Amino acid sequence: MAESALCLSGGGYRAAIFHLGAMLRLHERGELAGIGLFSAVSGGSIALAWLAKRYLELRAGPQETFGEWCARSDFRAQVLEPFRAVVARDLRTFSVLATVPLNWAWPSPRVRLLERGYRRFLGRLKLGELPESPAFVFCATDLSFGCNFEFSRRRVGDFQAGYLRDPGAVAVATAVAASSCFPPLFGPLRLGASALDFSGGKQSGSELLDRIELSDGGVYDNMATEPALKRSARILVSDAGAPFAFEAGRHYLRRLLRYAAVVGNQAIALRKRLFFGALKEGKFEGAYWHLGESEPGAEGYSQGGTCHALLARVRTDLDRFTAAEFEILANHGYWSCEAGLSHDEGPVPATAPAWPYPAWRDEEGASRALRHSHRRFLHARWWQN
Repeated sequence: MAESALCLSGGGYRAAIFHLGAMLRLHERGELAGIGLFSAVSGGSIALAWLAKRYLELRAGPQETFGEWCARSDFRAQVLEPFRAVVARDLRTFSVLATVPLNWAWPSPRVRLLERGYRRFLGRLKLGELPESPAFVFCATDLSFGCNFEFSRRRVGDFQAGYLRDPGAVAVATAVAASSCFPPLFGPLRLGASALDFSGGKQSGSELLDRIELSDGGVYDNMATEPALKRSARILVSDAGAPFAFEAGRHYLRRLLRYAAVVGNQAIALRKRLFFGALKEGKFEGAYWHLGESEPGAEGYSQGGTCHALLARVRTDLDRFTAAEFEILANHGYWSCEAGLSHDEGPVPATAPAWPYPAWRDEEGASRALRHSHRRFLHARWWQN
């Protein structure tokens, strides 16, 4: 059983920045070094892949453990700050526009363009190059069998389909693309494998394994807790998922979308109930923090304030994020993590918290910077910083 786990939710670039801000605080508290299992979906997978890449690039050698690297590293300078360049690149727009005529009939090219975008900053990193400890797990949704599909150094697959015989050969960029190809914008990713490549599953030998299609991990479990619930004694959940919007819609198409939204919200609510129920029963220790919620009186952007409301509306997308959006979201993830851990009986913090980007401490200024951040198209951020 892994000593502790950190689960990172989906939510596009918004989630990735939020999670890295939270990890900065975990690093300062001395807790990041003790994580034995990282589990992520969608935007969380982007942040997790980036963390793995920076660790492998910056460690003193194969003998340096993740804990040893954390002890000597400057997380903000070496992990968080360089991520600016990642979110300053739009991975969505070209992929969508270049494949408009054929995406619904033939979705693979659009997802492969997304995968190519991830390769620009992840390179040719393979799952087999990831460390044995901690475990880095990227989760997707198996559309064939309706279950969680895992990408990690140890295994690639699920209990229904079985597991690939050579998991280490799969590119990390492929795992992140499968984990983050959110519908309906991106169709499913077709895994380039046949039935003969899988073993150990309930459906072993089935012709269905010749056509495994994977979608965003958040379709099945947007909190990314599935790999951790039975494997970890302590579970931390960083949730940057979109809060449920209380608006039913006024015309037919919006009402159809609303039905799906209500079903999806109930699935998320059940996941949370499972987590908090097991936490209360003492099955594991842990903590939870959410982008749309804050502890009353906690440091950071005040609950119920304009800035906090705008943060909850920031788009969950993969288009370009500005420097202001980056810094404000990192601030918010940092303080949300600190607030979430305030009731946890974990280690005593090694250092007192301080604003990562104090220039955006002023809520009025931060609110002005975020006033249009919910927009997905035709915004000045496309050509301005």
